[in-house]
Amino acid sequence: MYIRIENFPAGTTVEQIREFLGDSDEIEEVMVSDAGNEDNVIAMVKVKAGQAGAGGMADFIDGRFFKNRRLSAIAMNVMNE
Repeated sequence: MYIRIENFPAGTTVEQIREFLGDSDEIEEVMVSDAGNEDNVIAMVKVKAGQAGAGGMADFIDGRFFKNRRLSAIAMNVMNE
């Protein structure tokens, strides 16, 4: 499962996102992209959790703030996992 988190500010790094998310054994990988809009960095966070767990994590993140930016998060199931 993946959690897509949007609206990080330009220049946000994987390390900053990992720090924001906190220490968790559930997080496998964090990928960052600003393709198409450098002011809206998107993180794709691969988690070990199933749909319910990833949904709960996304709900917890959704609406939180990072450097004065309100984040949007949603759990996603990638078909070719």
